[in-house]
Amino acid sequence: MLAIKRFLFGLMSQIMVTSSIQFLAPSFSVHMHKYGFSPAFIGVCFAIPGIIYASLSPLMYLFTERMPKRAVILIGIVLMSIGMFFVGTSKTLGLENNPAMIILGLMIIGASAGMISIPVLPEMLEAVEHESDRQYDQEELNDFISGIFVTSTGVGEFLGPLISSVLNEAYGFREAQDTYANIILVFAGLYFIMTGHMNIFLKRPMA
Repeated sequence: MLAIKRFLFGLMSQIMVTSSIQFLAPSFSVHMHKYGFSPAFIGVCFAIPGIIYASLSPLMYLFTERMPKRAVILIGIVLMSIGMFFVGTSKTLGLENNPAMIILGLMIIGASAGMISIPVLPEMLEAVEHESDRQYDQEELNDFISGIFVTSTGVGEFLGPLISSVLNEAYGFREAQDTYANIILVFAGLYFIMTGHMNIFLKRPMA
């Protein structure tokens, strides 16, 4: 199955989204405290992505009804990068270190997480069904993909804090956020190239 590009990049997308959420864990509160933000405000900031994710997830079918899952996932990946730039109040983009920009970035991260993680499991199943010549027992296939999906989630959860710690130690918070946001953009480019180019925006994309 890992030879199927859509399946492989679906797994990688799930790793990316969970690592992005966890990327903030080691450094965000330290950075915010350094700039004088209160513990209450910091706590609210940590809750924002989860609240937005939970609120918008039931509505994600509205996107997947109108465009292919791969397109929704790609847009989510790009938005995740933008959210990371905003949370870091990117020097590259000339953003100021202010609460409104940070909150907006956290909201974008929560929304983009839903755009990636909600359609990615059905996309992986669809990729196997459409692009594999082998015949699989549907129940076994569902169980296997669910298991490997949960595994990829766990991988992302430990990679995020690890990468964050390394980048923050080397560059500081804002530069670390910029670096990670650029890594996500590179992944978005690879996702676009490896899963179908412009075909991913077609309602009935070519395999």
